[in-house]
Amino acid sequence: MAARQFVLGTAGHIDHGKTSLVRALSGVDTDRLPEEKRRGITIELGFARWQPSDELEVGIVDVPGHEALVRTMVAGAGGIDAVLLVIAAEDGVMPQTREHLHVCELLGLRHAVVALTKIDRLEGGDEREELLELACEDVREALAKGPFAEAPILPVSAHSGQGMAELRAALTSLARQVRTRGRKGPPVLPIDRVFTMRGHGTVITGTLLSGEIDLGKSATQDKSESAPELDLIPAGYGRRRRSLRLRGMQVHGGEARRSRAGTRTALNLGNVSVDELARGDVISQGHKVVASDRVLALVEQLGFGQRPWARDTSLQLCAGTASTAAHLVPLALEDPETGVLLDPRPRAPKPEIGPGQRGLVRIYLDTPLPIWAGQRVILRAYSAAHANVEGLTVGGGVILDPLPERRHPLRRVALARALLSEDPAERATALVVDAGMVGADAETIAVRANIAEPGKLLARLSGPRGPLLGLAGGRWVERGLLDELVRAAIAEAERYHQQQPLRAGVPRATLEAALPGHPAPELARAAIELALERGALRVADRSGSLARPGKGSLDPDALPEAMQAMLDLYTKGGVTPPTLRQISQRLDLDSKRVLEYAGLLQRNGLLVRVSDDLSYAAAAHASLLVRVREHLAAHGEIDVQALKDMSGVSRKFAVPFMEHLDHLGVTRREGDRRLPGPKREA
Repeated sequence: MAARQFVLGTAGHIDHGKTSLVRALSGVDTDRLPEEKRRGITIELGFARWQPSDELEVGIVDVPGHEALVRTMVAGAGGIDAVLLVIAAEDGVMPQTREHLHVCELLGLRHAVVALTKIDRLEGGDEREELLELACEDVREALAKGPFAEAPILPVSAHSGQGMAELRAALTSLARQVRTRGRKGPPVLPIDRVFTMRGHGTVITGTLLSGEIDLGKSATQDKSESAPELDLIPAGYGRRRRSLRLRGMQVHGGEARRSRAGTRTALNLGNVSVDELARGDVISQGHKVVASDRVLALVEQLGFGQRPWARDTSLQLCAGTASTAAHLVPLALEDPETGVLLDPRPRAPKPEIGPGQRGLVRIYLDTPLPIWAGQRVILRAYSAAHANVEGLTVGGGVILDPLPERRHPLRRVALARALLSEDPAERATALVVDAGMVGADAETIAVRANIAEPGKLLARLSGPRGPLLGLAGGRWVERGLLDELVRAAIAEAERYHQQQPLRAGVPRATLEAALPGHPAPELARAAIELALERGALRVADRSGSLARPGKGSLDPDALPEAMQAMLDLYTKGGVTPPTLRQISQRLDLDSKRVLEYAGLLQRNGLLVRVSDDLSYAAAAHASLLVRVREHLAAHGEIDVQALKDMSGVSRKFAVPFMEHLDHLGVTRREGDRRLPGPKREA
């Protein structure tokens, strides 16, 4: 059975002994840069593996404590389950200690152990105990109003080893009891280092936040065999999402076949160079992570801020291992008592999020970042003038929608409430309803509603009694929209009949285009098919025009005068009818009007079109067709001359009529003669 994976992150002021404590716990020196060795501080993220037992494996993230490097600390804290808060007994709680605490709280961390370090430097005797007691009180006071109020405080010395056994026991107990943070779904690994290894090529490192990465076949496999592929979601402009080939893997510094969420992972990647990757990029699979330059988020300003966040407030957003300038547009405030987002009031002042308040914001990013729904982010000020009294970290929050659409404020608030739900069905339904007539596909629902595998869920929601309707083409809409569009199609057909009383019906494409709300083509087609099924519409002619029952048909006894005159000419002409041009001249009608009337008479069965310029009155056409069929039955064939002889027409009429017979299937051509076709019988 695989060991339980747990990620522990350090937090605390510079030079309070975080790296020394990690080395005492794990035996690993997490300072890897020469500058870190020289200056005695952690600049980049450091990582160590500590295995207290066969059943438990703890990955320790040693983050920098220097104030200027808090962004790096955010990158490391994004994937941890609990905090090892390191505070030097001789210094107590410092500004960076408090800022680290705020960052951990904003990232959703709720469990911690406090190591009161460097106790070997305190003076001996009674004064030592008194100093330790004062230091503990100082820590307890700093933690009193946050989620770490009940965290154990353990005096330790990494140098002498005093208290280390108790610290190991407390951390082991915490790692076994605390439920690890949500790690199901596709793999997500923010890149924090990119480098080249001789003999291996490009390597990236990061902490796997969710899912698993499996190496699959042997790394020594033949190049012709397929290697596991991962997706690169780049930060910034100028690069596109692409597939990468996985060649090898290390977990916590050792060769591995599989990496699970919560582990420190290094990936050896093929088909990509170091120059094509950067810190801040994300490795993933599927559609969970997207590159986005605008997000919908629920944010909180820390209670020590100097000014409220108004429209276009500019801050720095830190997400995973990436960061960029961000511009906030507050949309709604959260009720501090109920925790519910308040609807914006008409003509009320634009909402502002003040110190200690939470609210819904739309955030515009200067450069696209790899983002996913449910991701925790940190907001930092650019200067002390805009910061709070305890550092440049001014707030943070959670991404609700990584690809928000433009919507009315009330609709955005309603959608945000649903996206905050723990129920994936509620989130998916809300997104589909918000998409309106256009609908949403499974990929969009997966990304925006943070649902790893939406297929089964959507199948259930689009069942006979479900709120959604699945359309051909893989889109879903709110079920009630179908009936709404059926009613609209009926109304549009009625309007068309009023405006075009002589036409058989409205062309199908015209009706689909006239439906309100610009529905997805699949939805428009489904609505019209349902109207036909219910008998609310009917197919009016061979072209597929649609009409209401009892409408769209010409009354032969009440034709318009010009149309009746036109039909009389065709009837009088018999088997030698006039051409369209002749009718236009005889009746002094515009050629377009003649063509329109001919089409209406044809669609209503009063004329039969033989060629572009030749039509027969229905009775004359039927009579000649009967004679042709009789001739075929008697002689087994017919040609142009035989048709001329039996009907008394000239070649001008016989040739197009014979071609018309071929088209109908009454005859089939073989050289200069026609043999009986598949529809030779009436």
